[in-house]
This record gives sequence, structure tokens and C-alpha cells, in this order.
Amino acid sequence: MRPIALLGYLACAISVFWITQQALAQSASAELPNLAELKATSYQRTVQPELASVPTYQDLMNTIRLAEAYSRGKRLLPNYHEPILTRGTSGIGVFRNVAPSVVLVVVGEVKNKEFEPSGLGAGVIINSSGDILTNWHVINGYSAALIFLKPPGGATMLDAYAYGARLIAQNETVDLALLRIAKPPSNLEHVSIGSISSVQVAEDIHVIGHPKGNLWSYTTGVVSQVRDGYDWTYSDGSKHEAKVLQLQTAINPGNSGGPVLDDQGKLLGLVAMGEEGQNLNYAIAADVIQSFLLRTASTSTRGGVTEANPPSAEYSSGRLQDDRAILKVTYPDLIEYVVSDAKGKTVGLVAEASNGTRVRAWESNSFSGFKEWEISLPGGTSVRARGSAEAPDQFSSN
Repeated sequence: MRPIALLGYLACAISVFWITQQALAQSASAELPNLAELKATSYQRTVQPELASVPTYQDLMNTIRLAEAYSRGKRLLPNYHEPILTRGTSGIGVFRNVAPSVVLVVVGEVKNKEFEPSGLGAGVIINSSGDILTNWHVINGYSAALIFLKPPGGATMLDAYAYGARLIAQNETVDLALLRIAKPPSNLEHVSIGSISSVQVAEDIHVIGHPKGNLWSYTTGVVSQVRDGYDWTYSDGSKHEAKVLQLQTAINPGNSGGPVLDDQGKLLGLVAMGEEGQNLNYAIAADVIQSFLLRTASTSTRGGVTEANPPSAEYSSGRLQDDRAILKVTYPDLIEYVVSDAKGKTVGLVAEASNGTRVRAWESNSFSGFKEWEISLPGGTSVRARGSAEAPDQFSSN
């Protein structure tokens, strides 16, 4: 067979395989019972069963929040354009080299049918394994986040830049947190951490972040002072203390978690907070970051940080006419239906949150989760996701 003919044959075979896989996935989804059928089923109260074969309450709520974040991010990113740089060659070089290592971190929840980001900030990739440094106050209250990588000059391929990430470590006192992308892409660009001992007062610095939702914005300024043992309090009452860099530069909400860089593009600090109207802004110093990462490396566990205890639940069981078993788990803000076949194997999950969000998951994987997910949000938006662990780690448009 000629090489060109062979390539054509392979391309055709790949296309057929992909179409077949899509058809199988859609078929598996269609076989799940719908909510009306599940609600009409008779149930009897039962004791709490072993739930090791299905995602936890926290996994489900994080999945819903990440789908909401993805939907909002999808609206934000098309408005992004590569900024016009008027700074000298130093600033241009730093931005172009480091901006691909700066991510958008989004967490939040739906209130009154509108997505309200309780955490929308920046983060910086620190290694090729997909570890992302951000502030504790950006991720506070969540064990996962949605990460958007910087599009190269535009946002025409949004789906390729959205990733789920889990919280690996946090330190409230110094306002630092570490996220890890569940399935990081290859060739991730990352920053190197500089030495605080080399920082000089009046030294030029560079900052990249997302002030007030203006994505991947660049600003510059100078180091005003290095302050050891600086303490501050956020509006939620949380108290913090760390060595910080005092900066004279433009910082706004959305810059939190963004890198402060020297002329070589090395990380000198992580933007934390500012005093509004005073042009006084602060960043967690590089040596505090190094200590945090070293402690994290020495104490980290496979499961990452401990999740909060889920709310109390009521359990009941029922059976469909085709003999499939249904486990109904009722939480105050979520009802979950776990579907098993006649042999007792878990084959899918259907859930409905109190805000109207609906979740369907099917095709079990080897990590007590599902490969395929569909999240239908209030307002008609639908998000698809794929999972290689307990919860989905890659999102896309439906």
C-alpha cells in the first residue's frame, strides 16, 4: 500500500474510532434514568452504605462550582487581547517570558442565579508538574479551583486552556496556598524563585495579574521596603503575619496571587494585599514562599489537604422497573441518585442541587469516579467534563 493511501486509511480509521467513541458515550448517557423517573421511584430509608465507589459530596459540589467557573471564564476570555506594552525592553521581555506561567484562578458559587466569584485571582506555575502558587485568601473555603492557562495572543481555543486543580497545601498565617493541576499539559512553562537577599530598596519590579478582571495585565513599580513580621487583617477577620515586600505599583483586586518579578523574571514575591487609596501594596517575600514549599514537600500526603466534613445526609434505596438499583442520598442542598445495574455495579450518577444545577455522570473509571460528566447550569448553560479521578479534571463546551 502506498504511503499516502496508508495515511488516508489511518485517518479514516481514527475518525471512525472517534465517532464510535462519541456515539458510545452519548448512548451510555441516554441509558441513565432522568430526574422525573428517579423522583417518581418509591424509596425506603436505609442505613448509610459504603460509598467508596462514588464521588463524595465535596467532589460533587466542587464539580458544580468548577462548571460555574468554567462558564464564567468562557465569557471572560474572549475579551482578552494581548496588551500593548509601552515599557522598555526589560518589561517587554519579562512579560513575554513569564506571562505563560501566570494563570487565572476562579472559584465561586451561584447566588440569585448569578455566578459570584468568591475567589478570582492569579496564580503562578512553579514547576512542570503543574503546581501553582496562589494566596490562601483566593482559595479559602474551597478544596479545588478552575485554572485557565494564558492563551497565546488570543482566546479562540478556550477549551484547551481550562483545567481542574486540587488544593494540596495551605498556610493561613502567611496567606499562601498550593494547587496542583489534575492532568497538566506537557511543556508547562514555570518561574524560578529568586533570593530575597538580593532585593534592594528602589529596585524595579514587574507584576502580572488580572486586576478587576482585566486578564494578564502588566504593571511595573519599585520595592519601597522589605518588612519582616508584618501583620495584616482581611475584611473576613482573618489575621496574617509574614515577611513582605512593600511595593509602589498599581495593585487592584484580581492581582492577588500574581508574581512580583525582578528584571530576570525571577519570583521575588506573591502579591497579597494593598491599602486602598494609599498606593501601599504588599507581596509575600520569596524566602517565606521557599519555606512554605519546603514544609509542604516534607509533610504532603497522597490525598492532599483534609476536606471539610460533609453535611448530614439521609439514605434511602429504591429499584427501577428494569431492576436497576437506586441509592438516594439527600443533603440539605443536594440530592444524589447513584445507579447500579442488576449485578450491583455502579454505572452512573444523577444529582440535582438546590439552585437547579443538574449533574449526570457515567462510564466508571478505576478511581471511584466517572469518565464522562455533564453539568446543566441554571439559565440553560451546559458544560461537559472528563475525569480520570474521583471528580472531573478537564472541562469543555457541550
